[in-house]
Amino acid sequence: MESLAARAAGCPGRVVAIEAVWDGDTVHDWFVHLMAITDDPAGERSLATIYWGTAVRYLGEERAPGSLHPSAAAADRSGRALAARLSVPFHFASPETPDDEAPRWRP
Repeated sequence: MESLAARAAGCPGRVVAIEAVWDGDTVHDWFVHLMAITDDPAGERSLATIYWGTAVRYLGEERAPGSLHPSAAAADRSGRALAARLSVPFHFASPETPDDEAPRWRP
């Protein structure tokens, strides 16, 4: 959490939301980008990319079989915590199903 908060604090402009966004490729399968959405003209900055293996290590035994994709579960937990810490909204349009075309956050 400390490193995510530090990265968010280094963003140009004021952070107005934290968003989790699906992505994927043939090497890593599905993964989630944790993004800071800012009021700066650049608009967003990646805070972390959460791959399956990293998510499983982060979640440990807390992930129950049949639950969310590990990357989604880790992004949801850490994104909600960071958003609460920054007092901004958290948005994850499709936590249950990987979808790289899910609607993005809008103010």
